[in-house]
Amino acid sequence: MACIEKIYSVSALVGDGACNANCDFCAGKYLRSEAKSSEENKLYDKNLEAAIKLSARYGGWSLSLTSSGEPTCDPGALTDALKIYNKCAQEGAYFPNVNLFTNGILLGDENFCDKYLDTWRKLGLNNVAVSIHEVDENKQTQIYGIKKYPDFETIVRNVEKHGLGVRGTLLLRKGGVDNHKKYESSVTTLIDKGINNITSWPVGNPDSTRNKYTPSRLGLLGIQAWLHLNAKICHGHVWGGGVFDYHGSILRYTNYVTKHNPKKDFVRQLVVFQDNTVAYSWIKKGALCMK
Repeated sequence: MACIEKIYSVSALVGDGACNANCDFCAGKYLRSEAKSSEENKLYDKNLEAAIKLSARYGGWSLSLTSSGEPTCDPGALTDALKIYNKCAQEGAYFPNVNLFTNGILLGDENFCDKYLDTWRKLGLNNVAVSIHEVDENKQTQIYGIKKYPDFETIVRNVEKHGLGVRGTLLLRKGGVDNHKKYESSVTTLIDKGINNITSWPVGNPDSTRNKYTPSRLGLLGIQAWLHLNAKICHGHVWGGGVFDYHGSILRYTNYVTKHNPKKDFVRQLVVFQDNTVAYSWIKKGALCMK
């Protein structure tokens, strides 16, 4: 067993698990039975505060707010989680990156953004990370199983209007973005649409194994090779992948989950689940921190 020297980040699932999309390969669906309303889940609040303070004490730099459904479908719970972070930040447990991971559907609604985004920014949110399976909005509509996905330019405009940054989470999926040519084309299109901070990882199972939606190993290697040949690496991640400068835009390649290795001296992230468990990774077994 190694002594932990750094806990890089906290990922927190928030809300009641409701979702406004219907993806065939949803990674969070299996956790929805654990979701509870904030009124009956006070232990969650205490554990989220503890995880934030513990990570900050060990040099953490990022808080990610996500859900077993779509976090913006329960804006009250998202506000409550940010209030907990804001309290921690005022007490010294501050993160330079506080990110909301979302499918982006509700962010196409200007009224929704006007109602919530200023409040969330004042509580510490600084980036909105939109999950992107296809850069063509019509194909994105089909993937999410909805009537109409908003234009990416509209999402960018609505979010930036409230002083928040927009990140794209370009998901690598078999049949979608699954090789270096599609990756290059997709990145170029997103940059043209105003999204110039793009993170990518391959779709897979929550236990880090491959599934039928995961791109081929050759396709993923091609994407990584393209990055090293066409972009300048800024820094690497100890768990794999890294951040690249591509003509002034930020491209990040990483993996979906990292199984905690007790022989390493770092924890990639503390994950706060909706059943109040805090684990050293998305893979709960053998990695519990508190419950």
